[in-house]
Amino acid sequence: MDKIREILLYFVAAMAIFALICAVYQAMNEKVAAGGLLSAIFLVCVLVVFLPKLEILEAWGVKAHLVRTLNEADEILAKLRRLAVINAKSTYEAVGIGQRWDGHSAVENQARLDEINAQLADFGVPEKERRDLAQGYIRLMGFDLYMHYVRTLERYFIFKRNVLRMVGERDKNDGMKAEAVAYDEVLKDWKPNNKLFHQLGTYSLEEELTRVQPKGLSDSDRRGVEAFRSQIVRLYKDSEARAGLTKEAASYLDTYKDLGGQDKRIIELFGFNPSETR
Repeated sequence: MDKIREILLYFVAAMAIFALICAVYQAMNEKVAAGGLLSAIFLVCVLVVFLPKLEILEAWGVKAHLVRTLNEADEILAKLRRLAVINAKSTYEAVGIGQRWDGHSAVENQARLDEINAQLADFGVPEKERRDLAQGYIRLMGFDLYMHYVRTLERYFIFKRNVLRMVGERDKNDGMKAEAVAYDEVLKDWKPNNKLFHQLGTYSLEEELTRVQPKGLSDSDRRGVEAFRSQIVRLYKDSEARAGLTKEAASYLDTYKDLGGQDKRIIELFGFNPSETR
């Protein structure tokens, strides 16, 4: 079909040339009407030959315009992606630091961060880059879990010692006095890492919890401490694997975040309520 079309176009082109020659000849012989007719035939033939070419040229123009438009769209998308990454980094930092004072719960903040992560995924940000953005926030939450762990245990040891000493003195109970002295020894060797905040980029939560493991505990206290430590490590590892707080970890931080939460955890682990000794 294309071959026949080409033959017809060549034939029409030949007719156009022949009509042009005849038109010039008729004009030279002052036959204006005949010359005008032949000129019209020439124009028609020219249009028949070149209109398809004009369509092709127009198509090329549209194609070039589309390519340029697509390139511009890619540039705009790349800029939006960079802005989304910058916004995500700022949001992770603001949420991590501000969670202590902004009034939002850890569950609410994690929901916000999940939306940020979904937005980054929509912009085509690779998973590794998204995980790297969340890493600082997760390590900050690991610091919060560490501080909750050491403050809760320290509160338990101090209040349990004080009660034992007070009751032992009152009742002349040498056994209780001895237990109070044992907690003195525990607290003497108790050395939490108070510089951990400045080691956010390098610390290992599991190693820090092992390092601060209290010594000289009774069997019941040892079981409670081990259960506590195992839970904190698990919450952190699960969150690290998710690149965001798990629902359980976020709920835990909300439930046990203040002194009342510490007392609640002490009651669950050791069956002792520090608030009752006031």
